[in-house]
Amino acid sequence: MKTNKKIIIVLLVLFVFKMPVLSQEKSEMQEKLNFLVGEWKSISVNQATGEESTGNSSIQWVMDGAWLQWKYVGQLEQGTLEVITLINYHREKKQYAFYSFNPFDEEPLPHYGNWIDANTLRLEITSQGVKTCVDFKIRENGDFDQEHSDINASGERVNTRKTRYIKLRKPIPGFSQGP
Repeated sequence: MKTNKKIIIVLLVLFVFKMPVLSQEKSEMQEKLNFLVGEWKSISVNQATGEESTGNSSIQWVMDGAWLQWKYVGQLEQGTLEVITLINYHREKKQYAFYSFNPFDEEPLPHYGNWIDANTLRLEITSQGVKTCVDFKIRENGDFDQEHSDINASGERVNTRKTRYIKLRKPIPGFSQGP
């Protein structure tokens, strides 16, 4: 009985001391996603047809910073599209996890990825037999591009859609923007 109690105490102490390290690691990994936070206008171009669509996104930390919530509303030829994506860092997989909820799928689509360089976060998705890469490329001015590419049977990337996200700069409170 005393041995079990000692083991439990040792495990508890290890857990308590390990916990700040785990949460610090999560925080550091999630902090890399801060480039997404803000209000955004987007212009998306279908690379095959040249067709453009526009949208607006609101991206913010929710649930005490545990998740990043991305609300997107876009205008397509078929009408308005609304998508909500929840994002965090999956410590066990050691990857970023994006869970997208949209009207076309019965359940959220999980997308996983990592940084491939200092300014590019890459997600890889396989859906209905099609393998896709989505690259988020941070621009020098803080805006970002999102590039969708299908991967064909020979492993080549075929760019299918490019979206530019332009951060909406909010006016400074109390500062007049003109007449």
